[in-house]
Amino acid sequence: MIYCLMVPKMTDDAVRRRRIAFGKRLRTLRAEAGKSQAEVAAAAGTDRSFYVGVEAGYRNISIDKVFLIADALGVDVALLFSDLPGRADRTRMNS
Repeated sequence: MIYCLMVPKMTDDAVRRRRIAFGKRLRTLRAEAGKSQAEVAAAAGTDRSFYVGVEAGYRNISIDKVFLIADALGVDVALLFSDLPGRADRTRMNS
């Protein structure tokens, strides 16, 4: 048996919606942590303008930065992705 992840082609609109949702999630968690954008950015090893772009949904960030931001917020990385739109369908293929 072969297991294959079938990822539907994403439209620019779908990508944008996901980035905006991710940014809103970061903003909510940052507010709950009582931290400023500058504090989170510094703790994650990036500059504030980059982090602001991530929260606004304009930036595509690496998985490394995602983990650093989670650490800066003091949360498990999975929490950054909870309740975000659009899960890929997993399809089981027999061979």
